[in-house]
Amino acid sequence: MTRLKWHTHSLKQLVLLAFFLATVPLAILIFQSGNALVAQSERARSLAREMLQSSQHTEELRILAEDITRAARQYEIVNRSELRDRLQNQLQAYRTLLQQLQLPGAGALSSATAPLHAALDSIDTQSRSATPSRFDPAQLDKLMTSTLALIRSIDEQFNVRLAELEQQVKAEQLRTTWQAILLMFASTVLILFFSTRISRPVQHLIRHIRDLGEGQRTPSPTLSGPLELAQVNEQLNWLAERLQALEEDKARFLRHISHELKTPLTTLREGADILSEELAGPLTKNQREITGLLQQNSLTLQELIEQLLDYNKLQQPHRLQKEKVALPSLLQRIIAPFKLQIEQKQLQLEIKLDDIEYWYTDAHMLQRILSNLISNAVHYSDQGGTLCINACRTGAVLELQVANTGPLIPDDDIPLLFEPFYQGRNRRRGPLKGSGIGLSIAAQASNALEARLHISRNSDGWVAFSLSLPTLEH
Repeated sequence: MTRLKWHTHSLKQLVLLAFFLATVPLAILIFQSGNALVAQSERARSLAREMLQSSQHTEELRILAEDITRAARQYEIVNRSELRDRLQNQLQAYRTLLQQLQLPGAGALSSATAPLHAALDSIDTQSRSATPSRFDPAQLDKLMTSTLALIRSIDEQFNVRLAELEQQVKAEQLRTTWQAILLMFASTVLILFFSTRISRPVQHLIRHIRDLGEGQRTPSPTLSGPLELAQVNEQLNWLAERLQALEEDKARFLRHISHELKTPLTTLREGADILSEELAGPLTKNQREITGLLQQNSLTLQELIEQLLDYNKLQQPHRLQKEKVALPSLLQRIIAPFKLQIEQKQLQLEIKLDDIEYWYTDAHMLQRILSNLISNAVHYSDQGGTLCINACRTGAVLELQVANTGPLIPDDDIPLLFEPFYQGRNRRRGPLKGSGIGLSIAAQASNALEARLHISRNSDGWVAFSLSLPTLEH
């Protein structure tokens, strides 16, 4: 039988615990509010029953008071025993009902019942007298007025109790409101606490994954949090180590293969140069063509190897070297290898530096960018076209632009121009073929300098790439 392990810091347990603790204050609020509502309802029902019974009894008292007054006056007129007996029965019924009456605030109503007892005793005494004509009209009026006064006193007492109940309800509502606020605050604190316990390691993992995507292979510290997320962090550390090992293997392979290729390539170039210079003897026309192909393709192979090595270097962590770069001399060094091609294509070269002599940046990175942009412009420009290199300063940013006349870049190719090994629909003009990583190298070098490389013009027969380069000077 498989045993299920309940991990103390597992994500499942943390979520369940968070849900339980967050609902406990709400459950307490519902329970106490329900109990308070039930208690208030019971008090209201009890008071309503008392008021109904009291109303019935007071109405009976009022009717009996009227009957007693009527019977006493009839007995005064007609001295008959049955009328006296009826009067006695009514007096007894009044006393019994008065005793049964549940009086709210009995102490406060003692002054209202005392005149009633006095009037009843007086009427009872007169009814037993041999001369019934001696009924005191004042006592009969007193019985009626005292009965009505008692009814009013009872109503007032019930009104007082209703007001007290209303105050209790308001106080209970206020207490429940404050309790709800406190419990909701407690639930919010618990929710924020547990959401932080979950979201913080998740954000840590997101940053770790982003770092892996950006090429950082430093293992992340041990993650304190749910067990599952800590295991994911460990797997990401393992993945970082594997990626680092693979990148080292790739870099080692490229170094070895470039070394192995450069040696025979150098021999091939030297041999092709010797043949081209006819040092080994005169060549026929066909032999010269073959020798020219050997030279061109050896140059192409050498350029591809250098670009692959350059691309591989940019994949590795690189510490920028801040220095004062002389822009005119840097451009001269970059343009020098392309002079022959510029002359062959009869390109008009225009350089406008706007009196900018120096800029603080990494010279090697900037040279990579400009070299690939100028190479791209030379190879894609029209025969007899124009190549422009412009520079201007905007605050702490140097704006460099490399533009050439030639075929426009198709709209479908623009989003993919800076992807490695991508070659668009337009083909380079000339004997040398491109590798598709020149612009990718320029883009990665721009990112390393925190610069922005983009297409600034693609219309009217002009294609221009612009570089917004911030200064590294502090």
